[in-house]
Amino acid sequence: MLTLRFVLVFILLFLSGITCPIGAQETEWVTVEGFAPIENVTKVEARKLAINNARREAVEQVVGVDLLSETMVINYNVSGDVIRAIPHGKVIGVEILKEDIALIPAEKKGDVPFLAYKVTIRANVAKEIGRTDSFFRLDAKANRKVFKEGDLMEIQITPSKDCYLTIFNVLEDEKVLILFPNRFNQNNFIKANTQFIFPGENDRKKGITLEAFLNEGQKKADEMFHVLALKEPLFFNTARFKEGIFGIYDGQTALVNDLVKNIVGIPLSHRAEKFIQYRITK
Repeated sequence: MLTLRFVLVFILLFLSGITCPIGAQETEWVTVEGFAPIENVTKVEARKLAINNARREAVEQVVGVDLLSETMVINYNVSGDVIRAIPHGKVIGVEILKEDIALIPAEKKGDVPFLAYKVTIRANVAKEIGRTDSFFRLDAKANRKVFKEGDLMEIQITPSKDCYLTIFNVLEDEKVLILFPNRFNQNNFIKANTQFIFPGENDRKKGITLEAFLNEGQKKADEMFHVLALKEPLFFNTARFKEGIFGIYDGQTALVNDLVKNIVGIPLSHRAEKFIQYRITK
């Protein structure tokens, strides 16, 4: 039986046509700090949150926009939060300069100092091209937000315009796999206002399922689906970005930043994105 498993897998290929080289875009390197309280979370989780807060600060500095909490579509458990839909800019490269646990002093009377994970990063921010198409949207969701290992997963997607659809799986370690299109269904054109389900009935007839999967020793994993809809077809190089099928994965696939570098070159008006976060537990 074919199984699409959430092993460290995922991502896409060579972009052509509507994309532009990242070197042709306006980018800027900035040095910023980020921190996260070490309270009710593990040190690893606090580190991820601190890095993501630093990434957000980097985008704010470059594009001059305050990113409210409502724009953070991925919580701190998913370090792949860097590829979220942030207006005006995306982080395409990060160098961690310093990280440590620090005592953060009280800001005002009545507050108490607290321990936090603190990072200093150098981030490369690329400014987005153009403006979004307010009439090009995606309605997308998974059948659950929390899965037990072995549960079958399903994604339901409805685009507001005709588009070419790609579904990625972003893993906790920032590695990426592509789920759709795949070798069994290469036609990814979806008509406007038509619900697309993956895996669909035809997929299941072929024995293709999407199964929640934990690596050996893991008790939980926080991951996400990244649904990308484009107005023009996209072509991918599967030699670099692995297909997330059969539950087979050798660890050699592209990272989130590789995906971001390609997506950020697509004009905002040509794409719609949706990020679906989920947790897998024992």
